[in-house]
Amino acid sequence: MIATEPDWIRSAITNHRKWIESVQGVTIEKMVVLQVSNTFTRFAANQILRDIPLKDPSQGSIVKLEVEITSIEYPGDMPPLMRARNLSKSSRTTGERQGEWDIDWGDTPVAFRFKCLQGAIVVLELPHHEHDSTCWSEVVICRQDEVASVMAMIGRSNIREEGALYSTGKGFKSIKSSSWDDLVLDDGVLQLVKKDYESFFAREDWFRNLKLPFRRGYLLHGPPGNGKTSVIRAMLSRRGMRGLTLNFFSPAIDDDDLQAMFERASQCAPSMVVLEDIDRAFPKNQMSGTKSKVSLQQLLNCLDGIGTLDGVVVAATANEPTALDPAILRRPGRFDRVVLFSNPTAELRRLYLRKLNCQFLDSVLKPAIELSEGFSFAQMREVYILAGQCAFDLRREIEPDDIVNAVRTLRRGFAEVRERQGGAGFSPLRNEIARGCSADETEIRV
Repeated sequence: MIATEPDWIRSAITNHRKWIESVQGVTIEKMVVLQVSNTFTRFAANQILRDIPLKDPSQGSIVKLEVEITSIEYPGDMPPLMRARNLSKSSRTTGERQGEWDIDWGDTPVAFRFKCLQGAIVVLELPHHEHDSTCWSEVVICRQDEVASVMAMIGRSNIREEGALYSTGKGFKSIKSSSWDDLVLDDGVLQLVKKDYESFFAREDWFRNLKLPFRRGYLLHGPPGNGKTSVIRAMLSRRGMRGLTLNFFSPAIDDDDLQAMFERASQCAPSMVVLEDIDRAFPKNQMSGTKSKVSLQQLLNCLDGIGTLDGVVVAATANEPTALDPAILRRPGRFDRVVLFSNPTAELRRLYLRKLNCQFLDSVLKPAIELSEGFSFAQMREVYILAGQCAFDLRREIEPDDIVNAVRTLRRGFAEVRERQGGAGFSPLRNEIARGCSADETEIRV
């Protein structure tokens, strides 16, 4: 008699019942078994064979859940049984073709622990006969009182979105993928960030041969709205890159969360740790900053953790680096590149408007370029949006005069804000972009 799939599942659970109950903390009667399409065991193989180049599957991986796993366990008397096939495929970090291994987990049970679960997710890879051939299924065993949470996690892990960023305490959030070609950048920024970032991964062997730590740090600073976040999105859009971040100002985030984030980043490398607004979180004048439960010393310890940052890129942002606690910048190696994102020059403003509307000639944009001196990229985008609103109301395409009038409208908004004690925020303005536009009041973020 040929064993069916349910027979294999029940038999395997019976064989490992004592161990499964020990890691779950409840008896087998209080558990549920789920058949899933994820390959949870892929992560267990990655952890054990972390120095071996492994195939990065495009389907069924748990890329998103990897950063949430706090530990893995398997029976001490049952070493992992893995099937290995040598392949030749592009490296996930360098892009160069090299030998890789395709690893299939055997029938050794493995338990994954998550901070949000009291029990564990126990996974079994089980063989069964189907149409005269042997097939493998993956089953997940979890506690009945946590099945809703587990199914939600599994559902989330099936969505493979480019540019996904894991935020501690909030799970994954989708961020808009960005190509370097989509950005208008100063030549200095291109050299210090884009070329350095791409060169870093291309030189992995060079780092390792010289026994240098394979890690990189970037501090992007400058006035808001000049591309710091867009550049980080482009960096995160690199194939195979996993992003992790946290909110320094959340009352639920503390030193342990920061350390756990850096540890997870190392476990799922190549990865990027994104630290936003560190000048607000760790100011030179402690009385001027927003209170954070994350200590400066813990941040420094994590940044200096050379042994735990292999394959990790740290990208931090600040509006005003001179406000930062000097300890962050004092030691070389914490940030290899400190890059200024200043307000765009006239040439960059011209290129930005041409990217938004390639139909405009440089000559017709000249008045708007001259009037927009000191504008950020975000403000130039708002200029174009205002011009578009006017053109839409008049049922026609955007014209150069719309751009000019939008600049003037935005400048009037700046003047009005300055008259109101200089507070940043929202200001009600009269929308007089072009003759015939509605005179309704409009709120414009400045």
